[in-house]
Amino acid sequence: MNRRLSPIQGVLVAVLGLGGLLIVLPFLWMVFTAFKTPDDAYAWPPTLLPKVWIAGNFKKLFELIPFGQMFWNSLWTSAVIASFNILLGAPAAYAFARLRFPGKSLWFNSHLLSMVVPWQITLIPTFLLVRWFGWVDSFAALIVPSLTSGYAVFMLYQFFRSLPRSLEESVLMDGGSWGTALRYIALPLSSGAVAAVWMLSFLGNWSSFVWPSIVLNSPEKMVLPVGLLALQNHFAINVPVLMAGSALAVLPTIVAYLFVQRYLTDAALSSGMKG
Repeated sequence: MNRRLSPIQGVLVAVLGLGGLLIVLPFLWMVFTAFKTPDDAYAWPPTLLPKVWIAGNFKKLFELIPFGQMFWNSLWTSAVIASFNILLGAPAAYAFARLRFPGKSLWFNSHLLSMVVPWQITLIPTFLLVRWFGWVDSFAALIVPSLTSGYAVFMLYQFFRSLPRSLEESVLMDGGSWGTALRYIALPLSSGAVAAVWMLSFLGNWSSFVWPSIVLNSPEKMVLPVGLLALQNHFAINVPVLMAGSALAVLPTIVAYLFVQRYLTDAALSSGMKG
């Protein structure tokens, strides 16, 4: 038996559907424009679907810039940074959530402070340090300043605090250490939170533009967001070619989401059961 929607529910569904369309439309526009001719892309009134489908924009993309190298540079540096955010952030967050030690409040508040200070304020001091170490125009300049994240520590800290202490206390009573409890109890139970933090860190570094454009000069070390800007300089903004590069640049974010989706769902379900 089909249940009819009330007027309020019908309006709500319509509003949500319109909101979903507004979110998806720019993505569809980007993908379809990647298969248009320049004249078709600039036509007025604009059309969503190409009049003539062409795949040559993707070939031209690889001819204009070393897209494959830039794609790989962004991929591996973002993955390394996101992984170290977890490796370094999880023990720190667990210590703040479970241990008592001198200066705990000071150290924790310093992490919170790093979250509210605008990155523009720390940009010049960070660059001066990178230059002092001799890391300019190297991947170290791109990776090392981002190995730790106050956001990662804070998000994992909040999740670790919600875990029942009884499971960890049983490990300690059996002679285990806090490190053992973190490895075998806290982290497996927090797989959803860990996956969410990893994905957010990966996406943030994947789309990073300002810092790489400052510290990197060599074309072979350039990352994808900076490389896509070069398309505008060389080609006077050929929109279809630029959209082809943007469409390919979105693929890792989609794959990353599909990879961690199950862990995010498990985290949401476990949080609901706790509530």
